[in-house]
Amino acid sequence: MKSILFAGMIVSNNFLHFRKLNSTRLTGRFLLVVFLILQCFSAAVLGQTIRFANIGDYGDAGQDEQDVSALIRSWNVDFIFTNGDNNYPDGETSTIDDNIGQYYREYIGNYQGSYPGSDPPTNRFFPSLGNHDWHTKSGNPEVPHPYLDYFTLPGAGILTSGTSGNERYYDFIIGPVHFFALDSDSDEPDGRISTSTQGQWLQTQLAASTSSWKVVFMHHAPFSSSSNHGSVSTMQWPYEDWGADVVFAGHDHTYERIVMTS
Repeated sequence: MKSILFAGMIVSNNFLHFRKLNSTRLTGRFLLVVFLILQCFSAAVLGQTIRFANIGDYGDAGQDEQDVSALIRSWNVDFIFTNGDNNYPDGETSTIDDNIGQYYREYIGNYQGSYPGSDPPTNRFFPSLGNHDWHTKSGNPEVPHPYLDYFTLPGAGILTSGTSGNERYYDFIIGPVHFFALDSDSDEPDGRISTSTQGQWLQTQLAASTSSWKVVFMHHAPFSSSSNHGSVSTMQWPYEDWGADVVFAGHDHTYERIVMTS
């Protein structure tokens, strides 16, 4: 038997229930902060617990981001992962450290910014790419170099399959949980449909994973009822069929969840 609790969501056997734990309204955009505790009960991983925070569409320096980062720090989480749009407005080198490092420097392994502090023993900050992060790109093929130069993903000493061959989408394992970061942007060179190079990588790695929990996260929401962006059909992959337990996404600045009752 395995159980999971995040933000008041409890999964046990065939039943799943959600409730919202905490969120902060930002000027011009909505940031959802979720505090999660994952527990897995089995012979192999009895009693293993990890704590993490998930943030999305957050990278806009100011008091609101300061308040959210302080809240996360007070939770004493093991690590953070993001749902993209880490660096508003255009994903530039000139803004990335003020938008991210200023608030999360102590979580970022191999930190490349200028804010004071100590590097963590291993990386504790796992972002995914959003459309604003892609606004500044170069090379052949074009990729978002400010983001890729700033982060080392998943990071030295982090358990990973290391099979994607890039840092735009990648995987890592912490405790009983295998995480998969996707690049849902239309500019992704390896594609964003289920049969693309990226999609087939995810399918293969989900099938190969022996972790008790498999978590997928990205920026563009496969399903959303928002009138702003709405559902992104190209990201409506068969995650459950492939073996994923949970999918997190951002882009629409609202809080939504799908509730399964059986």
